[in-house]
Amino acid sequence: MFFDPGVIGLKDIKGEVESTYDSISPFFHEHRKRLWPPMASFIEEVSPCKLIDIGCGTGRIILEGIKRDCSVTGVDISTGQLETARSYLKEHGSLEGFHLVKADMEDLPLPDDTFDASTMIASLHHLPDRISRVRALVEAKRVLKPGGRILISVWTWDQDRFREHHLSRIGGERELDDLDGPEPGDHMVPWKDGELRYRFYHLYGPGELENEILSSTLTLTRSYFDGKNHWAEAFNDQKNSR
Repeated sequence: MFFDPGVIGLKDIKGEVESTYDSISPFFHEHRKRLWPPMASFIEEVSPCKLIDIGCGTGRIILEGIKRDCSVTGVDISTGQLETARSYLKEHGSLEGFHLVKADMEDLPLPDDTFDASTMIASLHHLPDRISRVRALVEAKRVLKPGGRILISVWTWDQDRFREHHLSRIGGERELDDLDGPEPGDHMVPWKDGELRYRFYHLYGPGELENEILSSTLTLTRSYFDGKNHWAEAFNDQKNSR
């Protein structure tokens, strides 16, 4: 197996995710320039505002926020992603209106009650277990102002390229293989553009994202499945305290 649950630790998984994105960042950027419709709609609704993009990647949401007169903070664990984001934003004439922070989404080095809105697009699923993911959602809530809104998306196992592999694992129909992570739903997704690297994903099932959001004490407002991703919107309905 790629991951031996008895040997590798959760920190190792996060470190491997960081290293992989450092390595593939220039190639990844070429596939992640377009905003998906829910992202564009959300940013339009909350703008202008003070926005944080948690797991900002190479900066597509940051650029859209700047265009809509938002002050945007982008957070990512990967130095490579942040460097690519900075270059991308400068190429598009954005020299101000944004702040890039290298940080773990479970421990944001930012004050309480700071942002009007947040996005967490295709990033939460890279965390290695449920405790880590709920902790990241708690942190997202902490830095939101009371009433602040968040849009979240995660990948699902219920799509063609993952479904059979996932169901055969949980059904006990096969031995674990190199694409299996430590727990059911954990999956190693190969990246083949540039160099072959494997990215850890927790692929969500129905109701799982909603459950984690409720456990974080964010207030869920809507959720849906678009055939490839689970989406949810939530807000901070109370004063934060540490």
